Amino acid sequence: MIKMFEQFINEEETHMLCREYNIKKYSINSDGSIDVNGNVFITNTNLTKLPLKFNKVSGIFDCSDNLLTTLEDCPKEVGGGFYCYGNQLTSLEGCPKEVGGGFNCSDNR
Repeated sequence: MIKMFEQFINEEETHMLCREYNIKKYSINSDGSIDVNGNVFITNTNLTKLPLKFNKVSGIFDCSDNLLTTLEDCPKEVGGGFYCYGNQLTSLEGCPKEVGGGFNCSDNR
């Protein structure tokens, strides 16, 4: 019973964060990650860590101009471009395995 309640809280938090970051067309997977049908723009918000766990994004994924030190929770697949420039990254560990467009990770450590 407790697990179901915890999962509900996590789903509610996911919905809240998706609204906050203007992510509209998404589905929540059983592991808590999300698939997004469209683009994700989480830029210039001083994030040190991604706020959501992403699985697949059909469009562009842009998390540039933050303070990210890790790419943990990045999507595994991105249909468009992947942009993580202007952060504090020292490694590309956690970046997508498949990217259908451009890939820019400049201006990091």
